[in-house]
Amino acid sequence: MIVVVDASLAAKWMLWETDTRDALRFLYYKDRSVCGPDLLFIEVAAAIVARANARKEIVPDALKALEKWTIAWGEHVVRPHRVTQRRLYEAGKLAIALGHPLKDCIYLALAIELSCPLATCDRKLVRKAASVYPEVKLLHEFELADDGIFGPNDKGIR
Repeated sequence: MIVVVDASLAAKWMLWETDTRDALRFLYYKDRSVCGPDLLFIEVAAAIVARANARKEIVPDALKALEKWTIAWGEHVVRPHRVTQRRLYEAGKLAIALGHPLKDCIYLALAIELSCPLATCDRKLVRKAASVYPEVKLLHEFELADDGIFGPNDKGIR
């Protein structure tokens, strides 16, 4: 089954944060069944750049992470979906109805359109979206094996 992922989850694949290990397991076990709006690729790249700008000592690692992220995009590790006029309109309607940021609602609108779950680490989005689409789930709500494959990265960036 396909799953839409948002940037709050996908950024954890490239940056060492709370829940990175679980986020990597999610990607590993969902193996090419994840998708997202093309906005996802910009938001994750922006998170990498922001981390590098905040911590200059990790710039070389950030550049490697940025390269890996753009390669993953090209290899369709996450299947991209264009943000079309119709998708933007639907997301805008959701954002107004929920009183939530448009960017987050672009992911929500795509999940609704595809009739699939939206995986996120954003508790506020889950709480607000529950009234319109109960398939918005936190990362920890997905059942994944705890196999010890993924360990910590002490540099703060993958």
